[in-house]
Parts: sequence; structure tokens; C-alpha cells
Amino acid sequence: MRPLWETTYADLHAKSFGNAGKEVLDLIPLLPARAKVLDLGCGDGRNAIPLARAGFTVTAVDISEAGIRKLDMLAARDGLTIHSSVGDMTRFEFPEEYDLIISHGCLHFVKPSQWEEMIERFKAHTAPSGFNVITVFTDAIPAPPDLAPLCVGLFREGELYERYSEWETILKKSYTFEDEHAGGIRHTHAANKLVVRNCRMG
Repeated sequence: MRPLWETTYADLHAKSFGNAGKEVLDLIPLLPARAKVLDLGCGDGRNAIPLARAGFTVTAVDISEAGIRKLDMLAARDGLTIHSSVGDMTRFEFPEEYDLIISHGCLHFVKPSQWEEMIERFKAHTAPSGFNVITVFTDAIPAPPDLAPLCVGLFREGELYERYSEWETILKKSYTFEDEHAGGIRHTHAANKLVVRNCRMG
């Protein structure tokens, strides 16, 4: 099954999934100069590009070759350096600690055993006082039929929050939303969004 986002990534002029998340942009003044940022499941860079523009060192990984190709084109157009690569986020090696780790709208596409391990690795590789920003789809409403085969790891409503109970909560949001994709495909999703800060001292 070819994921629907591949069509949009292949269109170098289309905006794939909107602008950078407000919750991501709100963290820019809270991060240290030259902060190290990791965006796993970065798509075509809607969060990675503004963070690089802010002067941060950004590593961006996505399984989609088309998404990374588009990110690289957009970054080059703006004269930005982003350390991008095509790869499976579940196999990312975490070579260092990061001041910000983002996983926006992708953990529900891997099995629960995989995202459970990934979240633990996010936490272990977040610098003291660093942040995680995570958005996932939940089972509060069923996955759309055309996406159901891909949504193998839907979270229970509130389950994401439980995974970070020992961290400082900056934002916690449960909501539903509708989106429209190339070809007029419309979906309704239930989501949980979480912005948390590592309370560990350096």
C-alpha cells in the first residue's frame, strides 16, 4: 500500500501538512543557542526548516525518500543546513543527546512494542531541561478505512501522557480534527498532543 503522503511529497510545490506546529515554534525562545534538535518522521520539513532557520542544529529523518528530497530542496532554497537522511525511525541510533526531540504524527504507524521502546529512547537521549514534542493518533475514534492497515499502533486515549508522568508537562491536548489530502481524500482523526520538559538536572 502506497501511503497517501507520498503523492504530496512528490509535488515539490504543494504544502504537505500545513505549517510548523505552534507548539514547536513556541519552544524556540526556550531553547539554548545552537540547540540540537532531532525530528523523527520529519516528512518534508515543516518543523525542521523553521528550527534550522532559528539557528539550531537540526537532524531530520524520514522513511520517505520523496519527503527527504523535498526537505533538502526547500532547505537549499533558504540557504539552510539540515542533517537529513532517509531511514526507519525505529532503527535510529541516537548518537547524542538532544535539546528537543520531535515525533509529530508518526508513532501510531509502528507497533506498540516499537513505540514503547522509542519513547524510552527519546527520554534517555533528551538533554537535561530538554523537550519532547509528540503527537499521535488515538483509538478515541477508529482509523479511517484507507489508513487502518497503516495505523498498527494507535494509542489508547491518554496513554501518551502516562508515558511521561515524571516529566514537566508544558502542553497536553486531546482533540479531533479533519484533514484533506491530495485527490480530495478526507479523514477525521482523534489525537493526543504532548509537550514535556525533562526535569533531570545536568
